[in-house]
Amino acid sequence: MQEPVFGPKKSITITMLVVLGICFVLQSVLNSYSQVGRGFLRELFLTGSAIYRGHIWQFFTFQFLHADFLHAVLNGMVLFFCGRVLEGVLSNKQWLCLYFGSGAIGGIFHALGSLVLPYNFPTPVVGASAGVYGMLAAFCFLNPMQDVYLFFVLRFKARIFFFIAVALSAFFIVSPAGGESLGAHGAHLGGLLVGYAYIRWFRHMEWKWKWKVPTVNVFRKPKVFVHTRQANQWSSQSINKADLPSEEFISKEVDPILDKISAHGIQSLTERERKILEAARAKMAKR
Repeated sequence: MQEPVFGPKKSITITMLVVLGICFVLQSVLNSYSQVGRGFLRELFLTGSAIYRGHIWQFFTFQFLHADFLHAVLNGMVLFFCGRVLEGVLSNKQWLCLYFGSGAIGGIFHALGSLVLPYNFPTPVVGASAGVYGMLAAFCFLNPMQDVYLFFVLRFKARIFFFIAVALSAFFIVSPAGGESLGAHGAHLGGLLVGYAYIRWFRHMEWKWKWKVPTVNVFRKPKVFVHTRQANQWSSQSINKADLPSEEFISKEVDPILDKISAHGIQSLTERERKILEAARAKMAKR
């Protein structure tokens, strides 16, 4: 209904993938040719020292490093598919809060676990997987009936896949049969839970500064933002300017709402603004 004012929106997911790719190249070069570089990289890994020595930067720096090429590619694939979908419902700021929040808190969870049960929570840890698992949890919550393929073969509904991911992470924490080779399942589990919690309860705090008490239902039904109703069903009391000419109505009422969606996402709209969009849809249909 409205042409973009500032040109096409840049993809935050693609930007993050480029950053991770650059970091992997730099990491590979330092590992291959510099003894000092290898020592520097070890200070960026997530270890128990992030807690008892106060190396808090490790909760963020470990998210930009990877163990090998395959590790980086797998994380990048999941981030691409989930991140691109979430761009349609989250603003860039919310996207970044979800990604880095899941990664950092997942890292804290793993680091705390390593102090108590070092065999169950092996360190050092690298990888974007904690943040990626947070994105995966958000995707599953917002698209519970979407088909998700495990290893490109096994098909599950997204809501079922979420529980499978949680169960697998918890299982490998409790039964670390492979020791350190099993990886950062503590960070994975933390990222999953943080991603779910952010989308379920906290993503609206940025704009409304309030949140609802958690309910028993694990997956709620998605809200319907736009209903297909006829224009004559809206009264002049619900939308004061609905009787304006179509061009003037769109200019005065609809354009600011579209700008708000572009800046903050459709979830930021009030009930009245959603009704105005429905009325505008009906007016456009009559042209």
